[in-house]
Amino acid sequence: MKKVFSIIFALLMAAASFSYDFTLKVTPTAMFPFLSAGEKKYDVAGYGGFVDVGMSFFDFLNVGPEFGFILLPKYNAKALEAGNEPNVYIVPLGVQVGVFYYPFSRIEVAAGIAGGAYGSFTNGRSHYAPWYRAYADLNFRINTRISAGLDFSWFNCQNNTWFGNPGAAGITAGLVVNFKFSTEKASGLVDAQIECDENVFPLIYTIYKTNAIGTITISNSETAEIRNVKVKFRAEGYTASEMECGTIKMLRKNRSEQIPFYADFSDKILRFSESGKVSGEIVIEYELLGDKRVSVVPVTVSVYNRNSMRWVDSSILSSYVSTNAPEILELSKFFVGVARNHFRTGLNKNMQFAMYVYEGIRSLGIVCEEKSDTPYNSTHLDFTLLDYIQYPYQTLSYRSGDKDDIGILFMSMLESVGIGAAYIPLEDDFIVAIELGDNEQALLNLFNNTDNLLVVNDKIWMPLSMSVIHKDFAESWKRGVQKVSEALDSDADVDFIILSDAWQTYPPSGFSSGETTSKIPSEKDLVKAGEDDLAKYITQEFGPQIAAVQERIKTEGASISLYNRLGLLYVRAGMYDNAVSVYEISAKMGSVPAMNNLGNILSLQKKYAKAKEWYEKVLVIDPQNETARKNLDRIETELEQ
Repeated sequence: MKKVFSIIFALLMAAASFSYDFTLKVTPTAMFPFLSAGEKKYDVAGYGGFVDVGMSFFDFLNVGPEFGFILLPKYNAKALEAGNEPNVYIVPLGVQVGVFYYPFSRIEVAAGIAGGAYGSFTNGRSHYAPWYRAYADLNFRINTRISAGLDFSWFNCQNNTWFGNPGAAGITAGLVVNFKFSTEKASGLVDAQIECDENVFPLIYTIYKTNAIGTITISNSETAEIRNVKVKFRAEGYTASEMECGTIKMLRKNRSEQIPFYADFSDKILRFSESGKVSGEIVIEYELLGDKRVSVVPVTVSVYNRNSMRWVDSSILSSYVSTNAPEILELSKFFVGVARNHFRTGLNKNMQFAMYVYEGIRSLGIVCEEKSDTPYNSTHLDFTLLDYIQYPYQTLSYRSGDKDDIGILFMSMLESVGIGAAYIPLEDDFIVAIELGDNEQALLNLFNNTDNLLVVNDKIWMPLSMSVIHKDFAESWKRGVQKVSEALDSDADVDFIILSDAWQTYPPSGFSSGETTSKIPSEKDLVKAGEDDLAKYITQEFGPQIAAVQERIKTEGASISLYNRLGLLYVRAGMYDNAVSVYEISAKMGSVPAMNNLGNILSLQKKYAKAKEWYEKVLVIDPQNETARKNLDRIETELEQ
């Protein structure tokens, strides 16, 4: 006996640990028994009702006992002698299994079957046999616990078998009232919990509008299912708008569902100079039986400091590049302004401006410092490590940085003056590539060979190493070419990341101090460094070509074509005085192109009177020369002013 009680107690304790939904359904009804074992036994209609006690499973299945009572008047009740019972009393007992569904907030439809054994009683006699019925309900939900509506069923009380030969069978129609109960107390709220894959990186705050931070789990603790659920996130002071994270069409009671966690952070999140937390709210808008409700759940989101990143995608680095920061614009415009005053028209503009920007950074005393807690050489090769990257204003302020920090500063200045930039994060170096242009043949004429350049996406790029910022432009270019060549020769993965492309996914954060710098380098020193760079470039790229033509003149003898070729090389190299001397020789030999070129060079040097003489000489020899005619008209206009 003790074992029996122990088992019963254990079952009760186990049941108590689960939650159940119960339904008490009361169905007063009328019955129309038009089938009765082949003879007419009953009047047109009787009445009675059913009572169901059901337990719900899987949010659509209801199972439990059913019992009822039916009174059927006999067909010949009025003709019966006194003392005879005019009615037959039917008492069914059994089990029902049904399904239910809520197509709309206030509408419930249900259907099922029931069966068991019944007893019929009249005139002191009784009869027992099987019964079954199939029913359908249509209910209006008054509230989450009570619904009322109509019930229809086919009811069959067999005479003595399960099928055939019914004692009483027909249709029932009546009302139905449902009372719902639950062993779990409903809080009447909808709750939310967040789970983030990683702390938020302020650097890339804009991407969280389309890339989920993690997941939000919505739990329905209301007294019924909820519909048209909208989930939003907001954090006062740190979000630009209340971001809709997702929707749920319907969430059943005591159920949970996950949706992505998105956020529309504002640039104020860049205030986190140290790791911290953001207090926010999950706003859940939903409908309960058609009534609109709102639940607001406070949450906390962990945030890294604004300098943190992981090298899971090298393109993320593009977000550090600041093109509109005041301190960047002030310096880059100064550097390029000096370059314009000493611009050589025959050479590539982007290259000349980049030389002055590079030398300007050097003149500020910025050095490459690799001794830090997060050195580039190790952190960028392991995406599990957090790296600390400086914003351009920090590198300017500290006057030092790792290779990638200096590269970010250099690219920020280039892009701020309209020079396209790209970068190549190599194993032990950080390469910045300067976009020279897309006219391949014209550009290649400015270089001795293509070995020192990169051709990517039909554009010509010049690679510079940031690890040797203490050396001049020529040395940085030389090392950049060397490191890229070594990487390509070793079949290593080489990422060539164009800033304008990377910004499509990782826009610039735009973070800066908001202040301009008080230290402007000496223009005189900057010009000297820039001119030295140009001299080295000319010697390296044009020196071999010029020497080759000069050698041909010695061995083959003087000719118009060779002198014109030599003059063109001098022009491209920006050596205008040398070009004038060579073109004068060719002009004396009768070369009309040489005369035109002399006029052009002298015009650039603003020696308009001499330029006019050469254009006039062209027109004496070739009166139809339109180039000379147009240039002469222009020169005469200049002389008149």
